[in-house]
Amino acid sequence: MTKNDYNYQGPLNGAYAIQDKFITNELKEFAMSTYEWRDFFVADGKTNHSKQFLTSFKYWVRKSNNNNISGLNQFPHTTQTNGTSEAFTMFMMRHNKRKFKFFKGDFMMHKIASNVMGVDWEWIKDTSSLSKGDAVIISCPFSDTGDKHEHHDTLIQICNQLDIPVLVDMAYFGMCSNININLDQPCIEEVTFSLGKTFPLIGARAGVRFQREEIDDPVLFANQHGIVNNFAAMMGQFAMEVAGPDYIADKYKSAQLEVCRKLNLTPTNCILFALSDKLSDKNYNRGNNLTRLCISKLIEEEYEQGH
Repeated sequence: MTKNDYNYQGPLNGAYAIQDKFITNELKEFAMSTYEWRDFFVADGKTNHSKQFLTSFKYWVRKSNNNNISGLNQFPHTTQTNGTSEAFTMFMMRHNKRKFKFFKGDFMMHKIASNVMGVDWEWIKDTSSLSKGDAVIISCPFSDTGDKHEHHDTLIQICNQLDIPVLVDMAYFGMCSNININLDQPCIEEVTFSLGKTFPLIGARAGVRFQREEIDDPVLFANQHGIVNNFAAMMGQFAMEVAGPDYIADKYKSAQLEVCRKLNLTPTNCILFALSDKLSDKNYNRGNNLTRLCISKLIEEEYEQGH
């Protein structure tokens, strides 16, 4: 089979949540319910939407049976962020005198932000190239493979030895399986999550930043004064109440495997992604040997055909 055997013929780049019908309908009903919206838009710091969202998020992560995320309790300072990108910006501003290092295939925004901010940066060709004065952002699951990066543990070990600050981006948590990571490492300053890749909530920008030490920056200031996205907090909390962190991975795993079988792709631990070695997919390649494809639309179609 080829992609032409599916109705969806759009591009397979990017990273888009599966438009799960159950969650989508639940969110629509909640948004159109009898909730009292009168005080919703008042930024007086008195509403509890953000606090409830942050508290719920901690427990939601720990409920996963498919993944082992340990050490998060060592990051007690939580703030609501606009997705994960706001946390990246704050981290880069704080360490703007350092040289930033990223693995090829990670979130392209890091490169763009570095160029705009005028900070020094380079790709990590080999972990031995890390040195004092660097700073690192790395995703887990890794953005280009849907699994923990093959050099993740080595990188963290070196960063511990050289006092290199690290931000771990876990935006793909919530639609993955078999991810085992110990976050309680001295070099890791903060960990970020977002619900935009798990649930059809990308426009809400429902993100969380966990910090080892509380750092006074614009995000903390905004959280302290109630200048946060109440809509994201409410919808994010509701989505977590409706579906656990393993819901997407459990529900759509068989559909992902079937899409990969039909199209001769390699499935990843992130439900949204598959890997390809085909020349026809090279235009989606992000700098590594295999090409990551976002197959969420094909998974939706395959799931509907089987149900």
